[in-house]
Amino acid sequence: MGSKIPTKFRLPQGLRKPAVVVEIGNDWLKVMEGTPFGQESVVTRVSFKKLVEIKEPVTVALVKIFKDMKLNTQGVIACIPRHLVTVRILEFPSTNPRDIRDMVSLQVGKQTPYSRDEIIFTYKTISVSAAGYTKVMLVIARRNLVNARVEVLQKAGIEVEKVTVSSEGLAHWFHMTYWAQTSPGKSKVCDNVKPEDQAVICVDIDSNYSDFIVLRQGDLVYTRNFLVGANHLLGEDTAWREKFGEEVAHSIGLYQNEDRAAKIVQLFLGGSAAHVPQLAQMLETKVEVPVVMTEPAHQIHLAKGLTLFGKDEGRFVSPCPLIGMSLGAAALELDLTSSELRIKKQMEGRRKQITVTGVLVLSIIMMLSTLFFIVFYGKSSYLAGIKRSIANIEKDASEVEQMRSSISLVKGRLNARKSSINILHEIGRLTPKEIYFTNINIEEDKQTVLQGRAAAMSNVFEFVTTLENSPYFENVQTTYTTTKKEKDTEYAKFEIICMHEKDTENFDNEALEPPPPQGAKE
Repeated sequence: MGSKIPTKFRLPQGLRKPAVVVEIGNDWLKVMEGTPFGQESVVTRVSFKKLVEIKEPVTVALVKIFKDMKLNTQGVIACIPRHLVTVRILEFPSTNPRDIRDMVSLQVGKQTPYSRDEIIFTYKTISVSAAGYTKVMLVIARRNLVNARVEVLQKAGIEVEKVTVSSEGLAHWFHMTYWAQTSPGKSKVCDNVKPEDQAVICVDIDSNYSDFIVLRQGDLVYTRNFLVGANHLLGEDTAWREKFGEEVAHSIGLYQNEDRAAKIVQLFLGGSAAHVPQLAQMLETKVEVPVVMTEPAHQIHLAKGLTLFGKDEGRFVSPCPLIGMSLGAAALELDLTSSELRIKKQMEGRRKQITVTGVLVLSIIMMLSTLFFIVFYGKSSYLAGIKRSIANIEKDASEVEQMRSSISLVKGRLNARKSSINILHEIGRLTPKEIYFTNINIEEDKQTVLQGRAAAMSNVFEFVTTLENSPYFENVQTTYTTTKKEKDTEYAKFEIICMHEKDTENFDNEALEPPPPQGAKE
């Protein structure tokens, strides 16, 4: 129990999902859960119930079993007993998977008396030869048998992930438990045969039938069933043991007719075989092949406190296929799921995808809406803050505006000395009595043009000097001066242009008071 489980069917890293397998047989209801952990896979829950002892409908019994054992109802594997399916080994002259699929589809109708609508089929590749031939295992089941079991599970609220045949689970179990004993050195027969030619047989004895499988290089290459089981072999009639031996020998002969290059090196008896007295010795004498008696739980890890069987169940029922399926669910190749169920699963998958997409879209919309609200709220808060700041400084701004207006008024009053009336006043103050004006043109902030007459030319020049000394004027120039005579009286006609002087700070009118004009009377 403490050793590792050698297995060829390795699971992907990280796969830790428990697998639940249900088999509804003719006389037993089997349920098993296994948790794959690579070489540390564990059988966690088991239930075997005889159908005749179940008083309520199977659907109700399944609901109770799943509830009591707390099993997951999603992704369950439905196991079809080997005696309810037909298996054919076919060889096709092609290695192209598409061609193989088409040829299988053409041949399936010839392998059964039922119409295509009445059957479900699946297949797996067994081998590909160097000559370009492909050998496949074709599995055919009646549609009503498969659908009846699936419907029972569905009515119990159980979602079926895959429907497979017990032979494949048996092959997985054998790999986990006894395949290492077929290696060179374990048997003289094995040492004398090339590994590629060795064939190993495993016969699994269930209650009412036995499953005969052949493995080559670890692959399931042949399967056959015969209706001799533990119910027959454990009875008092020894003829059933003879019948069992004959069926095994006949099955070996049929297989060797299919594959003449194979050499049977060992035969392993599984299921309830250990409870049948002298079965291995009888069979070894009949088939002339070394026979090994097996134990279902050999090399298998069981959950703490778990036992495979209660009372005498182990004497009549085989758990081997369910162990192989539950611990090697990811490696199952054969799938008898009906097209209707597959379409339903696809639609359900798409519905879930659409739902997830819708939730994601709504989440994105909500995130964008939240982001927009945050941005909008932030800007609104910022704007409200600006308004509050404006309201706080509005009073101060009004006071500043009033001060600015006062300053402008004072500034205007300070500049009033350059106004036209002040300039005219200054001209009148400076003008002597010998000069009078015919025209005064004052351009504010620019210049003043004086036109008039003087008693003598010297009066004009003295007046120009007086204007230059005034703080109001600068660059005083005479444009023209001329002497005229009128009624025997001579006078000087002139035009003077003077620029207005620029402002200066701390202007002192008294300091710049011009001297009285020459010739003016005190």
